Amino acid sequence: MKKNISIFVGSILFAVGVYFFLLQHNIAAGGISGIALILSNLFGFNVGTINLILNAIVLTLGAIFISVKFVKRSILSAATVSISLILLEKIFPNTILTDDIILNAVFGPLIISLGMGLIFYNGGSTGSTDVIATIINKYTNIPIHISLFATDFIVIIFSIFVIGFEKSLYAILVIMIQDMALNNVIQGLGRKIAIFVISDKYEEINELLINKYRRGVTLLHAEGGFTGREKKLILTISTNRRYPLIREDILETDDKAFIFTHTISEVFGEGFTTKELG
Repeated sequence: MKKNISIFVGSILFAVGVYFFLLQHNIAAGGISGIALILSNLFGFNVGTINLILNAIVLTLGAIFISVKFVKRSILSAATVSISLILLEKIFPNTILTDDIILNAVFGPLIISLGMGLIFYNGGSTGSTDVIATIINKYTNIPIHISLFATDFIVIIFSIFVIGFEKSLYAILVIMIQDMALNNVIQGLGRKIAIFVISDKYEEINELLINKYRRGVTLLHAEGGFTGREKKLILTISTNRRYPLIREDILETDDKAFIFTHTISEVFGEGFTTKELG
């Protein structure tokens, strides 16, 4: 219940940041909301309504091509964001907090990142293009972060022709600020997390981390101090954004698994500094 409340609050913050700082100024900074803004400019429908329809389509595709369980993590946030946008459009149709486009391009992504941080930290998902990127990753093995970049890039290309070149440049600025802010909010000033797992089902967990999350895994030899039994200690590195999902899947694989984590300030090597993996 506490997690759902946090996801709900984060989704409202996300909607507020998107509506007042981006949509009200025709900045289509990727994602479903960016697509909704472009379609709204083309056909004149309300952004919130289009956002709700698009999210319903994307989540349906996610349920078909990924899993219902995956989609369940996105339903609360996607529905809250879409309904909030609809309400904000009706209650504050012409409300402009500031006409300074730079202030909007800076404070908008900061508020959005705070909302996304609450959502991701509590195991939720905004749905949106995350679902599309996950589908692409599943069937093509293209890393999720590249798929996300590609979808956002396509949205910006369309916004150039529909909204204008200058606003599209601001959209790029928003995405850059949002990415940096989100890393700081979720990962604690850019830090990563080392995950240690002791489990008799280490082979299944090893396969899970490698194939599903595309994490590098190290199996360390260990010995039980009391029993004297030989064990395997699983070590992997992840972003805090992925950790709640990884933890949940590990416990589903082995509900008796012993998990402990350690925050690390820097990680160098493939998967982080040379090739970021989702």
